[in-house]
Amino acid sequence: MSDEERRLLKELELGLIADDPHLAMELLSGYPAPRFRADLFFGALAGLAGLVLLIAGVSGQIVALVVLGLSLVGLGTGLLLSKPFPGRRRRPKRHAG
Repeated sequence: MSDEERRLLKELELGLIADDPHLAMELLSGYPAPRFRADLFFGALAGLAGLVLLIAGVSGQIVALVVLGLSLVGLGTGLLLSKPFPGRRRRPKRHAG
């Protein structure tokens, strides 16, 4: 590798570290963080189960199923929206000059 290529590679590495230090540390460690999030999975599962119970309760006119379904939909929505989705991290705002 030429000196120019090494310099460019070093600049790219420093730029990555400055832009996204968490990703840079994952790449340098060789062990990327797991992308599966249990809270997202269980949130989606609770929301879908709640929707099924809600529809069953409304069609069968069973108030207890409607209440349980609404509770599960609320719980699932809360779990889904409580944290940012994987890969969708908020980037810090940069102040202009």
